[in-house]
Amino acid sequence: MTGVDNDRAAAYGMWIALLSLVSLVCVIGIAWAELTSPGHPGHRLLGGGLIGVVLLAYSFILLFLRKGGFTGV
Repeated sequence: MTGVDNDRAAAYGMWIALLSLVSLVCVIGIAWAELTSPGHPGHRLLGGGLIGVVLLAYSFILLFLRKGGFTGV
């Protein structure tokens, strides 16, 4: 691996870590929305929106894993 490859992998690794943190926050938000939804119907919409954010984040994580050369493909 050259220095350019290491720099690219480090950049993708940073984005993967950031998206993982976003996913964790969304999962906590989903749990909170589900626990508080009986009295507040809008919380269920928030939980649904956060599920969409998690799915998008996971798709970008997989893309960055592949582009960064972490999967060996």
